[in-house]
Amino acid sequence: MELLMEWMSFLTRWLHVMAGITWIGTSFYFNWFDANVRPARNPVVKENVRGTVEEIHGGGFYYHELYWPNRHPERLLVHAWPAKTTFYTGLVLMLLIYWIGASTYLVDPRVADISGQAAVAISIGSIILGWLIYTTVCRVFDNEAYVLACVALLVLVAAYGFTHVFSGRGAFISMGAMLGSLMGLNVIRHIVPNHIAMRRQLNQGEPLDTHHGFLAKRRSQHNNYFTIPVVFCMISNHFSAAYNHHLSWLILCLVLFAGWGVRHTLNVQYKLEKRAVGTAVATGLSLVAALVVSFIPAPSTPAMSAVTPRVIDDAGAMRLVAQHCAVCHAAKPTYPGFSAAPQGLALETREQVLQNRQRVMQQTFVAMAMPLGNVTQMSDQERADLKLWLESAR
Repeated sequence: MELLMEWMSFLTRWLHVMAGITWIGTSFYFNWFDANVRPARNPVVKENVRGTVEEIHGGGFYYHELYWPNRHPERLLVHAWPAKTTFYTGLVLMLLIYWIGASTYLVDPRVADISGQAAVAISIGSIILGWLIYTTVCRVFDNEAYVLACVALLVLVAAYGFTHVFSGRGAFISMGAMLGSLMGLNVIRHIVPNHIAMRRQLNQGEPLDTHHGFLAKRRSQHNNYFTIPVVFCMISNHFSAAYNHHLSWLILCLVLFAGWGVRHTLNVQYKLEKRAVGTAVATGLSLVAALVVSFIPAPSTPAMSAVTPRVIDDAGAMRLVAQHCAVCHAAKPTYPGFSAAPQGLALETREQVLQNRQRVMQQTFVAMAMPLGNVTQMSDQERADLKLWLESAR
């Protein structure tokens, strides 16, 4: 059963990544296209032309016209499937990994002693609530500055809440799931329906209501700004220095705001052909601030400060590794849900442990990211003992 689940996760993740790359690629491309259209200077082919673009790529020259049609095009390409596929496969991955395995991936008793069922309820609720808040804000405010301020506040509150309820990894991925769901639902609930409405008008020979196009474009533009922050969240499980920091909520917000700044800087450069110097500087300062925050040491807890490392022999060290590490990091893991060692890292022999001593020390003592969610309840004393052995063993 574990092997089947592993294959389902593998194939779904692969499809999710491929669809996501396609979705983000088209988002970047069409955003670049819309920002670069300029009034036509030469005779045009289509009616109601709003602007033209010429480009070169892959050895070919291309000419495009952006226009409002009077009739339905004979051959019209649509781009909804990558967004829908990314959204639905993302939900499946959340189910297979973070919701079914909530006690391992979402819950960390050192953060909040909650049940797996409660963690799943909070995770699902955050996606629903995030969408309701965001879409309400979009209905209430036409001014995008107000929308940005409300979304920034939503991100700030969510980041703080997630990092005080979930494990570090679970908190960052939950932020990605919430923002990614906003993007997917924008496509499903607003962009595609407005496209369908325009196509229906053209097929029925009615004048095109271009307001549908502006409504779709608005949500598409929001998605364009979400892309870089969401990508960071989705690969954040590689950044234990960020998600396991005691100020991880602040690091997460600073990096997400920097991602928004990168996108805005590029958009301004494309559309206005000038540099958004202020935004670029703020983006750089946000990233520097995130780096500085990551160096702030956590206040020593009474339990950890009271621990005096004990000298243990090889046999004692390997017993700790077997109990807390090798249940997953083995050729044949015994912990449910794992059919192979995570990241191919096996820790079943003294040689394997010492060969990876820096990784083991970083994850068990410095970042305290392992065992995952501390499911084996590794104590501070055991962490200190193992660290001393790793430092002295030859």
